[in-house]
Amino acid sequence: MLRAIVALFILVSFLPNASRAAEVTIRFPVEYSLDITPGLANQEFKRLVEERTKGRVEVKLFPSGSLYKGLDLLQALLRGDAEMTTLISAYWSALSPRLAVFELPYVFPTKEAFYKAVDDGFFEQAYGEVESKGGKIIGVLPFDYLVPGTKRTAIRNPRDMAGLKMRGLGRVNLAMLKALGATPVSLNFVELSPAIQQGVIDGLNVPTDNYLIYKWNESIKHVTYANYYIAFYPWMVNATWWNKLDPELRKIIQEVAVDVARRHRERAEAESQKAITGMRAVGVDVHIQTPEERKVWIEATRPVWKEFETQIGPQLIERVQQYGK
Repeated sequence: MLRAIVALFILVSFLPNASRAAEVTIRFPVEYSLDITPGLANQEFKRLVEERTKGRVEVKLFPSGSLYKGLDLLQALLRGDAEMTTLISAYWSALSPRLAVFELPYVFPTKEAFYKAVDDGFFEQAYGEVESKGGKIIGVLPFDYLVPGTKRTAIRNPRDMAGLKMRGLGRVNLAMLKALGATPVSLNFVELSPAIQQGVIDGLNVPTDNYLIYKWNESIKHVTYANYYIAFYPWMVNATWWNKLDPELRKIIQEVAVDVARRHRERAEAESQKAITGMRAVGVDVHIQTPEERKVWIEATRPVWKEFETQIGPQLIERVQQYGK
């Protein structure tokens, strides 16, 4: 009997880590497909966390709103019904109004300006109120600019937006579309495909790779690459869960988040260029906004900055403007 027990112990000791029960499970629901650019980063995060913790941590991804979506996803994280998520910044401004700073038109005129803000700790400062309410940011995933695409109208100037029903996200983005002359329609991500098919909207306002991955290029025939709003996904965890986590595991997860997010910058840029090439290959008119056009759009959307100045606070606005200079 003793020999049998010893033999069983030795056998279990040499079993692969994957076959052992994980000590920690991270429920990680997201709104989008794992095939889009942030989804690729989430897959890499899962793989590296499980590898580096030698199976002590299991990451369970729930894509495409299959578990929660929109504000329900945000609330689930804060309640502790999910340990981790990524939601586009506009959702978080519902919890912390000053986060609308990230949605101001042309606040990051270049991706380099955005990365300066990430590396300088600006995001930790901005998301401080979220942390006081139960969330903690452990990384920032860049995506791409939200770019307008329409079924029938090529958009070069604000007047081209006149009367178009355009999908927007968040109060600032909706105000910006209105300032450009469009009729903004607030829809969460999972509502977009039926809205296009049923004619609820005339156009979209999404990152470049979305047009091909979700086959929206079948309806959208004109896209303008305008850098008025860079989409990014803060990697957020439930703060209570995070603080109770084994320090060794917490350190590994944090290191993976930093490593993946930094490598993801190159991936995000490559996927953006691939999407532009891919759209053009299937007949979509993709126009890159010129510096002259950008000046006109900046002037048209300037009132939006004034409208949200009190909500965001002058100090945060002053600091974020430094990165774009």
